[in-house]
Amino acid sequence: MNKALFFCELLRMRRSLATQLLLVFALVVSFYSVWSGSAWQTAQQNSLDQYVETVEEKSSKWRADLTAIENGESESSPYAARPMDIQLPAVHKTGTTSHMAIGMTEIMPARLVISPRRNGMSMIAPYEFDNPMTLLFGRMDFVFFVTIIAPLLLIALNFDVIASDRARGLSKMLLSNPVTETTVIANRIIARSSILICIVLFALIFGLTVADNLTFSDAASWITLVLAYLFFWIGLIFLIVSHSQRGFSGLSKLVSLWLLFALIIPAASNSITTYLFPQPSKLELLSDARSATSEATKQTAELTQRFLEDHPELTISDDQVPGYYRALFLSNSVVRESTQPIVKDFSESMKDREDMLDILQYLSPTTILQRSLIAIAQTDSRSHSLFLETAGQYLSNINEVVEDSVLTSNRISVDAFDQIKIFDEIWEATQKPSVSIFNPFAFMMFLGLVLIGFTRKYSKS
Repeated sequence: MNKALFFCELLRMRRSLATQLLLVFALVVSFYSVWSGSAWQTAQQNSLDQYVETVEEKSSKWRADLTAIENGESESSPYAARPMDIQLPAVHKTGTTSHMAIGMTEIMPARLVISPRRNGMSMIAPYEFDNPMTLLFGRMDFVFFVTIIAPLLLIALNFDVIASDRARGLSKMLLSNPVTETTVIANRIIARSSILICIVLFALIFGLTVADNLTFSDAASWITLVLAYLFFWIGLIFLIVSHSQRGFSGLSKLVSLWLLFALIIPAASNSITTYLFPQPSKLELLSDARSATSEATKQTAELTQRFLEDHPELTISDDQVPGYYRALFLSNSVVRESTQPIVKDFSESMKDREDMLDILQYLSPTTILQRSLIAIAQTDSRSHSLFLETAGQYLSNINEVVEDSVLTSNRISVDAFDQIKIFDEIWEATQKPSVSIFNPFAFMMFLGLVLIGFTRKYSKS
């Protein structure tokens, strides 16, 4: 009988224009979400590649000037090939599935200028952000589709699987056969949801196949998490429609729950974490940086004299370099020291917020799926924070290489410059935040099973 109910419902769906339009909409939007994310990622990658190419051209010219001076092939200009003019690019390379989970990439800096001329406050390369409304509502990607739109489509397909039959008295006729109402509802929901689930999986697999260097673990994680999320919503719909005598009554309940899980709880969670772990004022950070820079400029002569008194062996030099090279380097050092406490507070506040959100996410399966997928794609806040931290350490390492040369008005050697690793090598070797899908997957599956089990138990009683 179950098989007959299943195929009967499929035939009913074929005759329903509204159902067909919903499924066509799901098909179009699901694949569009993959295309939209891929198009954005391509544009983003092209922008980063162009940025890297531009900075590397400047770096190559700087090295060529240094080589010519070192080999005596050109006259030594006071401004040519100075260590303070070293410029190296640093870009945030995300995971292979970032085209399906854009996450924080839109609003966090993804390209930096690594140069002794800059400090931690000024190494972010200037560029324009997207339209503020786009940033507010988020860009269309697969994560947005599967977490926000797919549940609504499941609700639209299933909210009236039995209520209309109850209202017209057809359910009594159906139950005259050796079958329970719970079985009828379950088979109808499975039939109506199966096609939508297949569409979601086809779009997901398509998105995974276009990814470069995709690992099996990442692909398996995406598929299992998405299926667990859809299973939760099917269980919730099963519970609500089983206990709703009217279709619009069940619809209103399901839409209210969708609003709760998709919008209200995530917003409340962010508000709670912001209240418990407020970030230091950015205006205070900028003010401290400006004050430190101004104070360092005033103390340049004193700082230089103090350093040379501590290192008299470094004072011998034939080059006459404009004083601002040394002043700028010392000024940046003072700025780093002065702003270090508040920068540390920012970092600790971000870590505390993410740790709290790791707990609060279990209030909403939508939040669980979103956070898990963007973490796999390395487009989450933790990955971006690690990128900025790694870039800051990279800048400190370069400053150590050029410090003596800058303060003693000398140039570094070509060999010393060539020993500086490129940022990509350092980023690839950096240990990324670990992502475990076991708890999110188990939690969503557990909720789905509880909802289905509760419905069956209630129906039998």
